[in-house]
Amino acid sequence: MGLAQHVTPRMIVPLLDGNSVSLRGLNLDDFSALLVDHLEPISKIAELYAEHKNSVFSNKAFQGFLIGIAKDFPSIVMEVISMSSDEPDAKGVRLATGLQISCLTAIMKLTVEEAGGLGNLFAQLGALGRGVIGPALAELGGAK
Repeated sequence: MGLAQHVTPRMIVPLLDGNSVSLRGLNLDDFSALLVDHLEPISKIAELYAEHKNSVFSNKAFQGFLIGIAKDFPSIVMEVISMSSDEPDAKGVRLATGLQISCLTAIMKLTVEEAGGLGNLFAQLGALGRGVIGPALAELGGAK
């Protein structure tokens, strides 16, 4: 099977009204957009991960990590959910925290599996961030 036949894996998260949302993992386009639009908060999320990386692999700690992200960065959470659902207009929708956590859990599972693990994902994002931000700083004369 070649790339043309590849079907992006998705997870279905049920909504309380009987509907559901279909989510995929985040890709490089998504991460690039997030890094460009939200570099500082995403850097803080990466720092939060680094502080808890030894315990974040347990299910309880991972859920706590996601709850902290949802609490501290609500606009990014909804942007991530709207990207993953391929519904760009959904980023202004307000979801209950439990539903946000369910969506984030599905998105992270799909994203992390494709990246080869959470630590590997953050390493890749760090390299992407340097690639996105480095050239912009160079243009401004901030990097040598």
